[in-house]
Amino acid sequence: MKKPYYTILLMLISLFSCKHDNTVIIKGDIKGLKSKWVYYKPAYSFFSKATDSAKVTDGKFEIRFKRDTPFFADLVQLNYLDEKGKQQFIDVANPYEPSKNHSRYTFFVISSGTTTITGDLSKTEGAILKGGPQSESFLKNITPPYIRISKDGIRRTAQAERIKKIISENPDSYWSLLALHGFRFYVDHAQLKELFNSFGDEAKASYYGKKLKQFIEEQPADKNQFANSVFNDADEKPVNLVDNTKKLNMVIFWASWCSPCRQEIPSLKRIAAQFNKDDIRFVSVSIDAKKENWLPVMKAEDMPWQQLIIPQQVFSKAQAQYNLGFIPQVYLVNNKNIVVKKIDGFDNGNEERVKTFIADYLAKN
Repeated sequence: MKKPYYTILLMLISLFSCKHDNTVIIKGDIKGLKSKWVYYKPAYSFFSKATDSAKVTDGKFEIRFKRDTPFFADLVQLNYLDEKGKQQFIDVANPYEPSKNHSRYTFFVISSGTTTITGDLSKTEGAILKGGPQSESFLKNITPPYIRISKDGIRRTAQAERIKKIISENPDSYWSLLALHGFRFYVDHAQLKELFNSFGDEAKASYYGKKLKQFIEEQPADKNQFANSVFNDADEKPVNLVDNTKKLNMVIFWASWCSPCRQEIPSLKRIAAQFNKDDIRFVSVSIDAKKENWLPVMKAEDMPWQQLIIPQQVFSKAQAQYNLGFIPQVYLVNNKNIVVKKIDGFDNGNEERVKTFIADYLAKN
C-alpha cells in the first residue's frame, strides 16, 4: 500500500526540482575571438576577479554553473585576452534601439536557462545576445534604475506610471524590480505595494523581491505615523526615540561621514538654544555602521542633547520605518507619535522657518 505514495512523492520531488533549476548556461559562437579562454565576472567592479571561465575552440565556448542563492539583476561581463595579452570585453549590441545608434554594452543580465552570444568581433555592431528573458527585458529598459524621482508631484506621478507600464510588460524582470527597489524611498506606501504586487512570482522570489517585500512590510502604511523605536546611546543603554511627555520632539537622522549633516549642526544648536527643554526634546540618531566612527565625531561636535545610534541588526527595519533614503532628515513629532513636520536635506534657509514653526506649534498646543 505504501508504494504508490512513495512513487507520487518521488514524482513531486522531481517536478519541483525541474521547475526550480538554477542552472545558468552561456554559449558563445563568436568569429574573430582569438583567445584560448573567456572569463566570466561580475560587472559592478572593473577590478573584480573572474568567477568562472571556459576554453575557447574556434570561437566557441560554454560556461555552465548553478546558482545556490536567489537571482537578482546580476550584471555580468565576458572578457578575454587578445593576441597582445590585453584584456578585452565582449560587447553586446542592443537590438531594441534604432539601428543608426545601437548602443554597445560590456555587460548583460543573467538568469537560469541558456543564453547564447553570437557575432563577429571584426564588425562594429558587437555580439548578438539571444535567450534569457531577463537579458531581453534589460536591453529593452536599461534606464529605469537610473531615473531620479522628481520632487514635483505631477512629474513623479508620470514617472510612476511609466514604471508601472514597464512592470506590466515585464512582470518577471529582475532589472525592473531592481529599479523599483531603488525608488522605494520616493513613492508612498500604497503605491509601492501596488507596484510590487504587479510583479510575477518569479521576480518576487528573487533577491530584490524578498528585500522589497520586507521593506514594504516594515514601512508604516501612514507616513505621518512615527514609530517610537528603541535605539542605543553611547553607553549601549536603550533609549526611546520619542519622549511622549514633551509637546514636541525634534528627531535628527545624520552620520559622521555626512558633510551636509555636520554643516547643519550649528543651525540646530541655535534652534535648540531658543526653546524650553520642558516643551521640546532634541535627539540625534546616527546611521553610522560602526560605533567607533560615530563616537569621536559626536563628541567633537558637542551637541547638547540626546545622542543615539541605530544598532546594525535593526538598521534595515529602521530604513523602512523612517524612510532613510538620504540624510540629513529632520522630523518634528508630537507626543502622540504623529509627524507634524518633516525637513529633507540641509538648507541654509531652514533655520528661521523651523524656529517659526516650532514657536507657533508650541503656542497652540
